[in-house]
Amino acid sequence: MYGFFAVIMVGAGVYLSQQGEETEYTPPPSTWTPAPPPPKVVVPPVVDGWQSVAGRDGTYAYDVPARWTPEPGTVHGWEGEGQPKVVMSTSAFYGDGFCPSDDSARLAGAGVKTDAQTDPAVAAEQFATQVANRAYTWDGPPPQLSVGAPETTEISFGDGKNRPATLRMVEVTTTGGHPCLSKKAVVGVIATGSADEAKPGTVLLTVYADQTAPDFTTKDEVERILRSYRGVPASQRTTVPASPTP
Repeated sequence: MYGFFAVIMVGAGVYLSQQGEETEYTPPPSTWTPAPPPPKVVVPPVVDGWQSVAGRDGTYAYDVPARWTPEPGTVHGWEGEGQPKVVMSTSAFYGDGFCPSDDSARLAGAGVKTDAQTDPAVAAEQFATQVANRAYTWDGPPPQLSVGAPETTEISFGDGKNRPATLRMVEVTTTGGHPCLSKKAVVGVIATGSADEAKPGTVLLTVYADQTAPDFTTKDEVERILRSYRGVPASQRTTVPASPTP
């Protein structure tokens, strides 16, 4: 596995600079405290018994099994080895800490990203194989990939309309490598064209999951996660105030 990273996004800072004469600066005493986290937007799941993972202001969501952990404020992916960084947001994970020899290892994960590629079928195949290679190469040779045929489907955008989408599945087999590396896994991607005409491209939900550990996320469950990706109308969003900062 290339260098995995996960960053919890709790806020953003703005830094201003001004050209001029350099002077010594002594900061005044401060009683500044961190701003509280923003309110959380909750949306109902569409899969019975599952839980939703809502992005941004709740305008889109997907569902994951009850044993998964939604972490919508976390950005994660892989970097290093001279390869382009792979980044996904609106994350969810399963099986953290399953391997004692590396606490960054997990059994499954999911996330959303945008891509400049305007053809969803092309974007789905490219990103599915990229994630498969990055997630399942770890101190050993690249995995063997079996890329399934593209499947045409639809995604609801929450406005009463459906948009065409492409679903792509990749079966992964590894040999050698790190003891925490999955021997068999599956990666799935569903992709559709961006609804923002000013920013043409593709939006993708990706799921990757081990297929050998006890109580693993099955291929059928991966497909159900992907097919639950949707736009959420305002009538189905509930804003929950943030907990006070301790």
